[in-house]
Amino acid sequence: MRQRWILNLVLLGFILILGALAFYTQEQEKAELPKLTDLKAEQIQNIRIERANKEAIEVKKDAQNAWQMTTPFQLPANHYRLERLMDILSHQDYTALTSTELNLSELKLKPPLASVNFNPLKVAWGDTSPINTAQRYIQINDKKVYVLTDTHYQQLTGDATSFINLSLLGEEAKIQALKMPNYDLVLKEEQWTVNTPFSADEIDTSQDAINTLMSNWQQAQAYHVERYIEGPIEGEIQITLKAQKQPLHFAIVSLSPALVLARPDKGVQYQLSNIQVDKLLHLPTAEESASETTSSEDNMRIPFN
Repeated sequence: MRQRWILNLVLLGFILILGALAFYTQEQEKAELPKLTDLKAEQIQNIRIERANKEAIEVKKDAQNAWQMTTPFQLPANHYRLERLMDILSHQDYTALTSTELNLSELKLKPPLASVNFNPLKVAWGDTSPINTAQRYIQINDKKVYVLTDTHYQQLTGDATSFINLSLLGEEAKIQALKMPNYDLVLKEEQWTVNTPFSADEIDTSQDAINTLMSNWQQAQAYHVERYIEGPIEGEIQITLKAQKQPLHFAIVSLSPALVLARPDKGVQYQLSNIQVDKLLHLPTAEESASETTSSEDNMRIPFN
């Protein structure tokens, strides 16, 4: 009985070793595959995305090396999505196919379902593999055909708004003036002036409170961007940024269940959590600021053990 138990352990160990060797060999083979292209992401200055039966999307880098969408919207682009898209250039887990034996029309590569021009290099997306629907056919520069795991097609075929930056004001924005219902704030000689119908007993108009409000705006991120839907609004907001001549105009579309701020001139609207209503549209009340100060002082008095 003891010998059989020992034999089973030996056999189990042998099987585990064989499995580990097979996995290691497979991973080594994957690692030995060259990158799908020689083009590096940092070399790319322009990207054009074309989809069947949908409008094209064009983005390019500006003088500050930031991605800007130029078609169909003129807004900062979502660089995280673009970086994910450019990952395909260095993809190493794929199977190369002999294109001379393939019917490109049947693979939906001629014409393609979607294509991306990265400067001079073109990547086209076709149909899913009948063997594994998680994989899809792609073609590079109308020549070589590959099949690889599909991680980009759904992103490519979504609405163009999904490629817009989620930041309301863009990267590294600095506010010079903010005008919205009940508030008119202007930065003069590094000090904020505020014009409001509320008294100092009702709201906190200290520089710290205003700086916090501006910081909230400068860091504000939507969780979704969609096309603008014209309709009644709750109010208007005008924001002037440093080094920009023309102010940005927002319309308050909704306060609940989500805060929706629109840029009618750009044809989009941003959805934010309604938690942002107080953070973006109001200075804190004097009572709230006093409560926070008291709480902070109490925390400072807590002794360490």
